[in-house]
Amino acid sequence: MNRRFFKGMLGAATVALVVSSCQSGNTPPAAGGKPLIAEGTTGVTFSEDFNPYDQNSVAAAMNTRSMVNEPLIEFDQLDATAAGTHAWLATAYAFQNSGKDLKVTIRQNVKFSDGSTFGPADVAATFKMLQNPKANTRGVPEQASDATINGNDVTLHFKSAQYTGLFNILSNTFMLKASMANQIATDPTMTIKVPLGTGPMMLASYSSSLIKFKPNPNYWGGTPPESEVDIPSIATNAAASDALVSGQLDWAGNDIPNVYANFVNLNPLTNHAWFAAGSTVTLWFNLNPGNGGATGISESAVRKAVSYGVDRNALALLGESGYENPATSSSGLILPNQNAFLPSDGSLKGDLSISGSVPDAATAKAVNLPAGMDVYDILKTGGWTPPVTSHYDSSGGIYKSGGNCDGSNRANCWTKGGQIIAFSVYDPVPFSDYWENAALMSQELQALGMNVTTKPAQGYSDWNTNITSNASAWQTAIHWGNGGSIPYIQYQNWFDSKDVNSVAHFQGWSNADADAALRKYESTDPSDTASLYPVVQQLGKIMSTEVPDAPLLYGADWNVFSSAKYTGWPNQSHPYMNPSPSDPQMPYILMQLKPAS
Repeated sequence: MNRRFFKGMLGAATVALVVSSCQSGNTPPAAGGKPLIAEGTTGVTFSEDFNPYDQNSVAAAMNTRSMVNEPLIEFDQLDATAAGTHAWLATAYAFQNSGKDLKVTIRQNVKFSDGSTFGPADVAATFKMLQNPKANTRGVPEQASDATINGNDVTLHFKSAQYTGLFNILSNTFMLKASMANQIATDPTMTIKVPLGTGPMMLASYSSSLIKFKPNPNYWGGTPPESEVDIPSIATNAAASDALVSGQLDWAGNDIPNVYANFVNLNPLTNHAWFAAGSTVTLWFNLNPGNGGATGISESAVRKAVSYGVDRNALALLGESGYENPATSSSGLILPNQNAFLPSDGSLKGDLSISGSVPDAATAKAVNLPAGMDVYDILKTGGWTPPVTSHYDSSGGIYKSGGNCDGSNRANCWTKGGQIIAFSVYDPVPFSDYWENAALMSQELQALGMNVTTKPAQGYSDWNTNITSNASAWQTAIHWGNGGSIPYIQYQNWFDSKDVNSVAHFQGWSNADADAALRKYESTDPSDTASLYPVVQQLGKIMSTEVPDAPLLYGADWNVFSSAKYTGWPNQSHPYMNPSPSDPQMPYILMQLKPAS
């Protein structure tokens, strides 16, 4: 998925020259490798549309945008140091005007796949297109004016300092030919059947079950090692596992059930998995007026009770097969990576931790809850009446309902004003891990007096369309976070009510303090920790108290691959790049691979 910010490269106020020793432009790889078969997402209904700025296009859903339409800079989303910064279509960048302007030097002698020249005018047109909020699906900050061009430099002008915005600006924005950018500016969801870009690959053929890409003969970085890259339509995670075992898939970006027993251990010399932790998975709450009839979740007390009532160890061990760790902090920070940003009083450290390996969900209690943070206390304080059949052991601090609240017997449910707490968890059945976790949460929360059910989406496409544009079709949903090595990228996506592509916008949530804190975060030099840390802690406190999204897990960057055809993959021993078959790192990884001997 598309995500990450990096602390090490966000404070640059002067030129940040970004050249990698393994950059494809330095050492062109040999050609002639076998077709590489990859998939980034299961359950996608293919459509013949490669618009990189339409979130519902097949290019967006399958994470193939950057193979054709490259970014300016390739940032390793797991490495915040200079070593994780790689020149791509740009060779250097520099902040000016106290962080409000960003000068970018464009690589020369680059051509589009049709042979036409790529240059500063195309970059300027791409960013001008993003001034249309409906086209700005990549989260580029608001621009003050059109970009200016001086020779081979393009200077971008933003309304506020953007020390935190480098990833979305330089790595998460896919460069277009100016003529195409101008068309998307007026019609952001226009259908593009034949994509045109500077990337190592270009479209070879399309069908509703298989998309084939072939090498771009004009590629600036040399000849790609792959003779072609095939993107098949795969219905479920289990089907992806079968395809890997049978050799019909070389690279998968999803949770493969029992991946070690079902794939890796069958041939450890060629079969591999590396799940680098990269985001916070949360439960989104739909707070729009037409949210499908959910009751209770409009109250922060109920959302907080839901969060503290979930047994995250069960989600991690049963739903995620142990590949993802349970979230331990209600702040949403990715821990332990972002421990430095937690309040020094320890108030948000470990407040979601559950004792035991897989405790009984009906009696599970966090081991480090602040006073009044048990499910029982939260709902009682919020004016809810406990189930008639409930029991609360004040000496042991354990709350247990005497029966399941499934809507059939209100005596088993928390009540207030004639209502019970009732909502469904909406996720795709092909996402076997999320679907299992939805069922687990239903069981856990019904046992605590809340009528929580599951609602299936048949695939990624209808699920994504509904949660981003149809408020009446869903109530809550499990969703990965935007990740990043600094907290801004996830908080901005969760909280920014001004961004029409944010989670806050999709779920109808806004908070003036969160918006103000985000703007302050954006203008704060990351080297000024005395000013920065209180801002981050304010955002964490808002997440903890308002709970617009409930942290569940520390999400993996899914990566299962075979080295039978190609070597040189990013792995635990050589973690040179976020390893998932996803944007924007696809072109970087493809150019590092070498045909197996």
